[in-house]
Amino acid sequence: MDGNHAQGHSAADPGRDDVRHSGWVDRLVELHVLADNGDSAADAAGRRWIAEDADARRVWEEVQRTCDQLRQAPPGE
Repeated sequence: MDGNHAQGHSAADPGRDDVRHSGWVDRLVELHVLADNGDSAADAAGRRWIAEDADARRVWEEVQRTCDQLRQAPPGE
């Protein structure tokens, strides 16, 4: 890990292909789902995280786009 990120806090190490390895993506997605379903504590935690971590913000936005696409898809697709 580079010296710019604390272990466990950074979204991904430079050059790492599989950012899911550390489990942080799963936790971020969980917070997103909870926040999207009205959990204010999860919403606040997610917003704090993405305010401090550009990689987390990128993933949060990707999850949001995916959710939006799924909501817009006709039933059965």
